[in-house]
Amino acid sequence: MTEAHAGNYTPEELQALGFRSVGNHVQIHRTVQIFGAANLTIGSHVRIDVFAVLSAGASGFTIEDHVHIASNASILGAGAPVLLSAFSGVSPRATLFTSTDDFSGGYLSGPTVPSEFTNVRSGPITLGRHAIVGAGSIVLPGVTIGTAATVGALTLVKHDVEEFTIVAGNPLRVVGRRGDGLLELERELLARERGTA
Repeated sequence: MTEAHAGNYTPEELQALGFRSVGNHVQIHRTVQIFGAANLTIGSHVRIDVFAVLSAGASGFTIEDHVHIASNASILGAGAPVLLSAFSGVSPRATLFTSTDDFSGGYLSGPTVPSEFTNVRSGPITLGRHAIVGAGSIVLPGVTIGTAATVGALTLVKHDVEEFTIVAGNPLRVVGRRGDGLLELERELLARERGTA
């Protein structure tokens, strides 16, 4: 095993983890915590770094090709589907939640409380192609981050983010637009991978 792969699961070990499916050139560090592997679909050219946490519920969790999940990121998808589209990324310590308790004071909260005493809200999370969630950011249930949209570090995302938009802060605000040159680079890379470039 080369130095670059030290600490990662081997392809044979990845198969044994029981994923719904797993592609080629997948690097997952052994410290990654995975819950609900049978509900998790992983594409090719995926890298998941140290101490990340992935939780996949019965509604499914899909990681498409060329996705990077950085160290200490948490994607808690037990409550609703998660889709990380191709070329998207989740930066260190970012957290994506598909469920949240009601903290208004009208309900109890926490996993030790029977459901009739809580008011859990759940919703899917989708990251579009080339979408990036910045370090330390939080994405709440029911959010779609559009194609090539970028969420700045330490941002709270409670609503959808339009494609090619750069947002940051709490409250979230639009701070710029992202160029579309990355789409041509994507075409070049995919042509190279197919051997047609």
